[in-house]
Amino acid sequence: MARKRTNQSSGCLGRFLNVLTAMFFTLALLAVVVIVIVALVPDLLQATPLASLLPGNDQEPVVDDAAIPTLAPVAAIPTPLPTATPNLLQPTWTPLSTSLPPTVAPLNTLGPTLTPSVTPIFPSKTPTRTPTATATNTPTETPPGPPPTPSPTRSEFIFTKSATSPFYLQNFANNAGCAWMGIAGEVLDLSRNPVASGSYRVHVWGSGIDQRVTTGSAPDYSPSGWEQFLFNSPVVRDYNVQLETSSGTAVSQVYSVQTRASCNENLLRFDFVQNH
Repeated sequence: MARKRTNQSSGCLGRFLNVLTAMFFTLALLAVVVIVIVALVPDLLQATPLASLLPGNDQEPVVDDAAIPTLAPVAAIPTPLPTATPNLLQPTWTPLSTSLPPTVAPLNTLGPTLTPSVTPIFPSKTPTRTPTATATNTPTETPPGPPPTPSPTRSEFIFTKSATSPFYLQNFANNAGCAWMGIAGEVLDLSRNPVASGSYRVHVWGSGIDQRVTTGSAPDYSPSGWEQFLFNSPVVRDYNVQLETSSGTAVSQVYSVQTRASCNENLLRFDFVQNH
């Protein structure tokens, strides 16, 4: 029986605590809501009686108008206003200018001019001398001078004959005297020095002769001298002369020469020189 009463007392106390807990929880929730509203919309709380509880919302005390003393009215002195000063000057009439424009003086008019009369000129009794024509020097035509001498054309071959070739001498290179007739000469390079012995050969042909002699084979005429016997007496005959390399390539044109029938001219001298 006593245990049953104890259980009933415990149950009542538990329900009371639950109700009290629910009330505190509800109040706490309301406080949170109010704080949120104040933070988000502060103007909304100003219209409620709780506005006086907000911090910084101190209202000024209401002063009764009856308690404030009233000052006695002070008479105001009127400020004088400026009065307009009448214009005593009357407008005057200004007459227009009555001066007339200057009169333009007339220009000077030319008077009549004197026209001279023609005075006739009579021929004089003294006859005038008629000038005689004088002879004028007629330029004479100057005959043209000799035609200009054309400059020598460069040969297509590297060797040409010398400016003095051919020329004629008496035989001096052997003891045959007048019982001999031949052609001889030398070959010179660009510096007008004798070419090397055996580097070229001279081809002589015509009137029954067809021979090739090498340079340097007749040193009596020059270190590059050459000689070809033609006949055993001086006679007039025609021959051809051409310079070749040692292998037979022509290095000069073909020159035609003629011997003479004279013991004083039985040696025909013919020299080759290099031109380029």
